Amino acid sequence: LEAGRAIGIDATAVSYFRLAMRGVTWTAAAAAAIGWALVTMARGQDDQDIEEEAITADQLRALHGKFDENGDGKVSLQEVMRFAAGVSREIAARDIGSIMEEIDTSKDGRLSLEEHYGDLHKQAEGGDEEEIKDLERRKAIEAEKFKAADVNGDGFLDMNELPALFYPETHEAVLAVTAAATLKEKDKNQDGKLSPGEFWEADDASSEEGDLTEEEVADFRKLDLDGDGFLDLEEMKHWESGRYHVEQAMKHMFEVADKDGDLHITVDELTSAKETVSVSDAQYHLIEWTEHHELDRRRRAGSARRPSSILAVEGVRLEARPDGVVGRVTGDGPSSGLCR
Repeated sequence: LEAGRAIGIDATAVSYFRLAMRGVTWTAAAAAAIGWALVTMARGQDDQDIEEEAITADQLRALHGKFDENGDGKVSLQEVMRFAAGVSREIAARDIGSIMEEIDTSKDGRLSLEEHYGDLHKQAEGGDEEEIKDLERRKAIEAEKFKAADVNGDGFLDMNELPALFYPETHEAVLAVTAAATLKEKDKNQDGKLSPGEFWEADDASSEEGDLTEEEVADFRKLDLDGDGFLDLEEMKHWESGRYHVEQAMKHMFEVADKDGDLHITVDELTSAKETVSVSDAQYHLIEWTEHHELDRRRRAGSARRPSSILAVEGVRLEARPDGVVGRVTGDGPSSGLCR
């Protein structure tokens, strides 16, 4: 962590790395490690590379039109957040065919719990005793998620139910299971809530804020909606769903773009703030949303698929297939397997 700070990795990247290193749930650790790599790479490239990837004014105009639900020419934070939630559901629906194809071994167009377990076991192949033990814990959580996603109770997940299993943020019941599992994992004193030290898995979990970075302290206080100094299940859902990160990035975008202070952004205000937005966390969400809609547009037009992209970090390959965000992590550890 000290080395990271020394070479200019900011507190956000350090926080990702802390989560990856401290043995949180496998999915969270994998996401944290990948997030840390992406943040480091995005912020560590030279200025020209970042500028080339910056969102354009035309793309901002197009996104503004999609944000603007009532067509009044200006958008609120609430409209942007509803748009973000909609995109998450669209991405889940788009990618679920690839996931089903990957793990539906019976090829009957639906997923059984046994098939899901089979994929988990493939991911754990070659793992040590501790990883095998962790697999059993993961299977128990996945069984709860599976049950919550199985709306019709037939013991299988069809194409309408399956997105919730892999995209918990799109389904409140599955999200509740995921958030509860994370809370239980971090809750060292088993009081049903998380202190700052427990949430960030500080070396001294009983400490309040002394072992945390300023950004970690600030994030915790923003998540603590009732201000009681702890995070409960509802507050954890805000974090686990990713809504917190999107909302914070969009709030910053509004702060720099809303010049007249009316809590709305016009298209001119948004494009005028392009340079500032392009070097903020909002940039990554805006690019993702733009690429999602441009991919859909190319599909409707029948154009060729984009080539696969591969990120290789320390011998682990993260490959995004042409049909969407879904890919496969390949390597020697338990992180090998299906991912998004």
